[in-house]
Amino acid sequence: MTFTLATLLYSIGKLFGIIGFLLLTLLIFSGDTARFWNKWVGLDKMIKFQRKFSYFVAFFVIFHPVFFMLSNESTKGFLFPDFAYTPLAAGIIAMYIFIGVMIASKLYKLISYRVWQYIHILTYVLFFFALYHGINAGSDSDDSGLIFIIAGIVIIIGIIYRTQYKIRERKTGKFLVKSVIKKTHDTFTLTVSGHKDFFAGQFFFLRLNKNKLYARHPFTISSKPGDDMSFTMKLAGRFTQTAKDLKAGEEVLIDGPFGNFIPKPEKDLVFIAGGVGITPFMSILGDRVNKNINQNITLIYGSRTEADIIFKKEIDTIDKPWFKKVYLLSQAEDNAIMSTDCEKGFICKDILDRYVKDIKNSLYYICGPEKMKNNAKKLLKDEGVRGGQMFVEDFFW
Repeated sequence: MTFTLATLLYSIGKLFGIIGFLLLTLLIFSGDTARFWNKWVGLDKMIKFQRKFSYFVAFFVIFHPVFFMLSNESTKGFLFPDFAYTPLAAGIIAMYIFIGVMIASKLYKLISYRVWQYIHILTYVLFFFALYHGINAGSDSDDSGLIFIIAGIVIIIGIIYRTQYKIRERKTGKFLVKSVIKKTHDTFTLTVSGHKDFFAGQFFFLRLNKNKLYARHPFTISSKPGDDMSFTMKLAGRFTQTAKDLKAGEEVLIDGPFGNFIPKPEKDLVFIAGGVGITPFMSILGDRVNKNINQNITLIYGSRTEADIIFKKEIDTIDKPWFKKVYLLSQAEDNAIMSTDCEKGFICKDILDRYVKDIKNSLYYICGPEKMKNNAKKLLKDEGVRGGQMFVEDFFW
């Protein structure tokens, strides 16, 4: 075959096709089995990976036909399905479904949960259209058939795992509201009757079947394992406003637990919290007190004023030799009368020097507003704390 620019572009288009198909397989499979990998990676990190990875997949999927169009100097045959040649038509339809699913994933909060489930089924239609296209119009390599067969088996495994998980959650995920208690002027604790098994520090997804609130929302549990499950929330939108107004006996759908923001049983621990970011630490502290674990813990908790400190009464009752705390108040007035365990300002080198016994050899767990987390990470890095000693709970929703 004579080498020309057209043949080069055509070859690149085929290469992008097989790469795009394999990446699409990985994207769908990782989504279906994300809960399986939660133990090692954390579902929050899996979701963030998928969101970024989907754009990478889109690059190959979309440019696959673009290179064909450039090699042919024609667009019609690659943009409009001609069912006279069904393998090509299937590939074009798969591309449009992929684009539609990508758009829907950006607008998921506006889409009902039921519709979102149907959209997820569309990803399987997309895959099998792409599989049919690849087998019948794809690579000329002798090994390509085996690649497509393996990809199909991988997706079927993912479908089976996801289906089994959904059936199990449908039986165990329904809970009734026990109480809704105000904590501060803009925070409250929602408690349901009953509990699931979880590790202190993990989070759950909550879903409400009312007020057209379609999306599920992640919340770290603030109660300790074994108690009725409690979720402490800050009023910040329709979902939390509706949750605040729930009455005893109303239904909440709870999926989880997820995440691996779980303290390691080694070295001294330093918890750095801001605002409602105190929730995982309340679960952890309650669990430690309950089990009488004597690992040294220092809590550095930032709030605007003393009145904004969530769980202050509960924290103040922890009278253990292994626990110490300091409240940092960012908006306390200069003449304000503060409790002896309150300091004015933000986390800084002076606070670390005075409250953390062994800065370089402690483990740090950070949860709170983005600005606070970034400032804390930079401060710790400047103090010689290695990245492997810092664990950050990211808000990803």
